[in-house]
Amino acid sequence: MKKTLVLAMLLLAVAVPTASAATAPTTSISAASSVTSSSATLNGSINPNGSATSWYFEYGTSTKYNSRTATQNAGSGTGTVNVSASVSGLAGSRTYHYRLVATSEGGTSYSSDLTFSTGNAPAVATANASSVEGTSARLNGTVNPNGQATTWYFEYGPTTAYGSKTGVRNAGSGTRSVNVSTEISSLGAGTAYHFRLVATNGSGTVFGADQSFTTSAPPAVQTNPAANLTPTTVTLTGTVDPKGRTTTWWFDYGANAPAYGSRTAGQNIGAGNGPQAVSATISNLSPGATYHYRLVASNSIGTVAAADVAFTLPPAVTLNTSAFKVTAGSFVTLTGTVSGGQTGIKVTVLGQPFGESSPSTVGEVFTGAGGAWTYLARPLIQTAYQASVNGSTSTGITVGVRPSLSLRLITGHRFSSHVSAASSFAGKLVQLQRLANGHWVTVKRLRLGSKSTTIFQASLLPRGKSSIRMALSVNQAGPGYLAGFSRTVTYRR
Repeated sequence: MKKTLVLAMLLLAVAVPTASAATAPTTSISAASSVTSSSATLNGSINPNGSATSWYFEYGTSTKYNSRTATQNAGSGTGTVNVSASVSGLAGSRTYHYRLVATSEGGTSYSSDLTFSTGNAPAVATANASSVEGTSARLNGTVNPNGQATTWYFEYGPTTAYGSKTGVRNAGSGTRSVNVSTEISSLGAGTAYHFRLVATNGSGTVFGADQSFTTSAPPAVQTNPAANLTPTTVTLTGTVDPKGRTTTWWFDYGANAPAYGSRTAGQNIGAGNGPQAVSATISNLSPGATYHYRLVASNSIGTVAAADVAFTLPPAVTLNTSAFKVTAGSFVTLTGTVSGGQTGIKVTVLGQPFGESSPSTVGEVFTGAGGAWTYLARPLIQTAYQASVNGSTSTGITVGVRPSLSLRLITGHRFSSHVSAASSFAGKLVQLQRLANGHWVTVKRLRLGSKSTTIFQASLLPRGKSSIRMALSVNQAGPGYLAGFSRTVTYRR
């Protein structure tokens, strides 16, 4: 019985096979990739060996690791699966250890340990610009590649948005700072620019601090009014700002612009900043003539011409008048001076009565002390006067003329009025006016006879005392004359 039981148990053990145990995943570690100064990609491979498998990387600055990536699923196949995970926030210039860890129901497998070293991004410093000219400048800085192949360039433009960049150049892969520079051109004169140095290596791109410079400008010039005018000389004036560059200036001048035709000698104003007054006196000019001039300045950046200004020289002889309105037949005093102040110089007085096509000589006088002269003119109609000396003619003046009106009491309580000037006023209307409440009121319009005379009765006036006068309007006086008035007469009727 006992033997039978043992045999049965042995037969049962042979007939029912036992379940086989699961196999742990197989892991293999690979070199890290995309290594920068602060990040890397960890790589490896896993064979799940037929069981559902999860995996992650452990990493750190020692084989204690201390950090790990997120757990991920490698599946349950029986073939090799490549896996990778990115890590960031790393410290530059450090050696990191890492290994791959895979787990299934068959157990946990650890790959061997590998290491990688984070690099350093380049160190850059933007220096001051040099050789700044009107349209160009040299940009400077330093780059430390920090042991990695490094390239660099400058960004530049009118604002910190830059907008332009220089060509990319190689700074090597050393561990010391190297000086770098490049020249830029086609800039605007007198314009502010910003720039910065940019360097890139396998560990990243670094931007240097912003710097700025202002390109040089041509001089700034302004033409000011002429001064100290005489019949033959003048002082030309203006201002020049050298804008920090050695600058030469001169005046262009002549009878016509922009041809001019003459210029003053060039003069050096230095290399300062800010407007500086300049002037030049020119002579041997024509009295009474009009000239144009402009200030011009030049430095290494460029030549600039200021705006044109004109002046008219006084004549060699001047002319003034004691009055611009006179009654026909009255004298007007013409006066003036002759340049140089000499005595005994003959002055020809020219007059052009209204309606005449050209002036003619009305008199001649000689200068007295200081070159002064005087002439009494007696215009009968509006007359334009000039004075002439040795071919130089003064500016003209015009004297307006009122017709001469008389008013007198004659026999039989009658009044007579006569109008005289350069021509007859026969047929014209004159006005008998009476002063009432401070205003002249026309009593009667009377027509002049053939001798430019009219007679009227005192009975036209009211009883009592009257202040009266005769008037000739501008319309009745005609071209070349102003309105005319007689003296005021008091009469009691």
